[in-house]
Amino acid sequence: MYPVNIKMDGRACLVIGGGHVAQGKGPPRLEEKAAVTVIAPEVCSDLEALFREGRISWRRESYEAPMCGGFCMVVTAAGDKAVALSVQKEAEREGFLYNAADFPALGNCHIPARIKKEGLMVTVSTEGRSPAMAKYVKNWLALEIPDAYGQWLGALRSVLQEGLADAEQREKFWRLAFEHQVMELVVQGNLDAAEERVRSGISRLRSES
Repeated sequence: MYPVNIKMDGRACLVIGGGHVAQGKGPPRLEEKAAVTVIAPEVCSDLEALFREGRISWRRESYEAPMCGGFCMVVTAAGDKAVALSVQKEAEREGFLYNAADFPALGNCHIPARIKKEGLMVTVSTEGRSPAMAKYVKNWLALEIPDAYGQWLGALRSVLQEGLADAEQREKFWRLAFEHQVMELVVQGNLDAAEERVRSGISRLRSES
């Protein structure tokens, strides 16, 4: 498996199935501003609420091949193996990403458990073998990773806007931004002191150039 993060803004995603498994797979795409369509004769109350709010599209019908053309990602969550096998064939033919939430071995990609903290994203995958274990490890990491890490990334963006002369200086900047003494200050919540230490380092870099 090859890990990759994909910008989903505006991309068309299809979820086949309207139960709670489908509900768990559709809304995460909404967080990335994807255009989500659900195909199912009936949907759970959470998905119906999203539809009434105009946040997803809902086609009140059962899947019949071919239905997946034009979608960037397709998720099956109907619990019907014949449907999953049919979508697998469509994915092989059309080349879209296919996550089989109901029959993981049939998909060509898996959606990992993830943690997001102000610009920092950490994902955990068991390659579809145990979503429960991925969730357990995710929850453990969420407790171990300080919220300040994400806050520090936000602070560094403002420093970077001041500009550095070339790629070599930027590389030195990133090494400085995550050196041990700086990260100790970050973990302590002393972002101002950490930023001051980095700015002092930048001044040295500029004087050396």
